[in-house]
Amino acid sequence: MLAELLSIRRFGPYAHLVLAAPAIARRARPGQFVEVRLSGEGAPFWRRPFSICRAADGRVELLIKARGRGSALLAALGPGAKVDVLGPLGKGFTLTGKTPRLLVGGGYGIAPLLFLAQVLKAKKIPVEVFIGGRCEEDLLLRREMKLAGAKVTCSTEDGSVGFQGRVTMPLEVRLRQTPSPVRLAACGPHGLLQAVTRLAQTYQVPAEVSLETVLACGLGVCNGCVVKIKGEYQRVCKDGPVFSAQDVDWHA
Repeated sequence: MLAELLSIRRFGPYAHLVLAAPAIARRARPGQFVEVRLSGEGAPFWRRPFSICRAADGRVELLIKARGRGSALLAALGPGAKVDVLGPLGKGFTLTGKTPRLLVGGGYGIAPLLFLAQVLKAKKIPVEVFIGGRCEEDLLLRREMKLAGAKVTCSTEDGSVGFQGRVTMPLEVRLRQTPSPVRLAACGPHGLLQAVTRLAQTYQVPAEVSLETVLACGLGVCNGCVVKIKGEYQRVCKDGPVFSAQDVDWHA
């Protein structure tokens, strides 16, 4: 569908986009994504995947980082531009149960976790969010998470904000000091997801991870995004991108 770009806010290498896409917003669930096709000179042939950051009132919000041709072209658009968007796609996070959730995001991997936090809080499920980055610029959606009613803990590798070190450090402190039942949900770089999985295994906590990989068709046709799950290859775009952390073969 063609969606109108209602607004765009740029900060550093990142951009926050709001699209008018009522059909997608109505069906979207936390953890799902959209595929965007760009036109014009230099536009990539394949669509580009972006996690849904928020979906409500006929609008879909995306948080992107301009790091390649596709994302750079999208970040350069202005309000009123028409964007070819396909979605919502994929399988999202588990929303059942009342167990408190600990959400862990690194960099712009925090994007789908805002949508998740809002839905969980609407269900009156306690939410804590751990946001990590190299520096303060990478600590995205802090204000929005607090407005959603989540308790937010930040960490930076350079020590400019919050804990100094990786985001899994305050997460482990939380798991060790407060051993009450919780569920984990994480999105971010591969190394972060592996570290969260190790903590989940150590403290015997169920965890889900949203995997980041190259998604070409987004429909499960090209098989270009397969990962090994419980000994079998599955498609991130169709069977994921959210999987049980304990089921992922991180060394395949």
